[in-house]
Amino acid sequence: MEKVTCFRNIGELIQVQPGGETPKLVKKTRCALLVSQGKVDKVIRDSEVNHHDFFREVDLEGRSVLPGLVDCHTHLIYAGDRKDEMEQRMAGTSYMDILKNGGGILSTVKATRQATEDDLYEMARQRVLRMMTLGTTAFEIKSGYGLDLDTEKKMLRVGQRLRKNLQVPITLTYLGAHTAPKGKTIDQYFEFVMEHLPEFRHLADGVDIFCERDVFTVAHLRRLFLHAKLVGFHQLRAHVEELSHQGGCYNAARLGAISCDHLEHGTPHDIRALELSGTTAVLMPGVTFFLGGKKTPPVHAMIEAGVHLALATDCNPGSSPSYNMQTVLGLAQSLYQITPEQALIAATHGSARALDGHKNYGGLLPGQRADFIVLKTNDYRDMFYCFGENFVDQTYSAGKKVKGKKDPVSF
Repeated sequence: MEKVTCFRNIGELIQVQPGGETPKLVKKTRCALLVSQGKVDKVIRDSEVNHHDFFREVDLEGRSVLPGLVDCHTHLIYAGDRKDEMEQRMAGTSYMDILKNGGGILSTVKATRQATEDDLYEMARQRVLRMMTLGTTAFEIKSGYGLDLDTEKKMLRVGQRLRKNLQVPITLTYLGAHTAPKGKTIDQYFEFVMEHLPEFRHLADGVDIFCERDVFTVAHLRRLFLHAKLVGFHQLRAHVEELSHQGGCYNAARLGAISCDHLEHGTPHDIRALELSGTTAVLMPGVTFFLGGKKTPPVHAMIEAGVHLALATDCNPGSSPSYNMQTVLGLAQSLYQITPEQALIAATHGSARALDGHKNYGGLLPGQRADFIVLKTNDYRDMFYCFGENFVDQTYSAGKKVKGKKDPVSF
């Protein structure tokens, strides 16, 4: 007999159906979810369960079941923290001024270079497990806190160990072009990144660049993307239009970027490029909240244009030290004035699309991975209505329950 697990007595089952230009939430009530070999088999009425003989039955007691949340932009492999810089910002020092004075990214680079690979792995493993208990079941993880060959490779090896040992979907991105290390100009360091880019093809799935004033230019972005294509990278990403408008989004989209991320200063010209290219816009309201910014991306113009939206934590020690995609959902609803349905689609199917994983996860559809979360309620909108509470009761990855993390989390 095929070993089918039946998750029965579901009060509300949410799936994301990608049909047409705009994905839709599909809600089913009083149903059961059948899982076989780590994948969704089908959904049946709960009244039909007694007519079958299953390998195992799990009673979900009338609660809501949603696709697992997908975090498509994180920097969660790092050492140290930047709490002092948080206080500096509250006193009026800008993010870029902190970076120019050797803080910011460079502060994390110093701590990450000093950490051993095993230490980085254990810290990152604890973060991933914590995020999973909060409802995240697929991840993107960037390097970028090494800015040298040894540490960048060390970070990506940690990511590969996480993917192998935890058996969860993890997309790895080489962000060598994050900023210049101490003692190097941007141009000098960029040539170093270009020279050694082929060495990262076997360690990462894609490349990224921080295109911003006083960091990397649009010309750097174009050169990096063209070279990345030549050496065999298929996923191109870009931090663009975050603190100012530089034209990176338009150029990244034209060159086939799978995602353009941040976009607080996006323009109609950028939106048109995203629409025509099919590039996903990855939005991170946690950054706006934590940095105290008042500028938000032109979300409603993107929606009207049919741009694919994704949500992510941007989990990192400087601008968004958050592990919780539930928080991101609530912030997106409030800061962007979007509906719970729009936010949830962006944090599941949309974020999976930003990782080219939407055929395998993000919708809780037959044939996809059985990655899902069971809420403490029978109405998924409670996550948005009663903000600040953890509504995830159980997380399932490939049909297996994720064990809670009881140890102190290493920040």
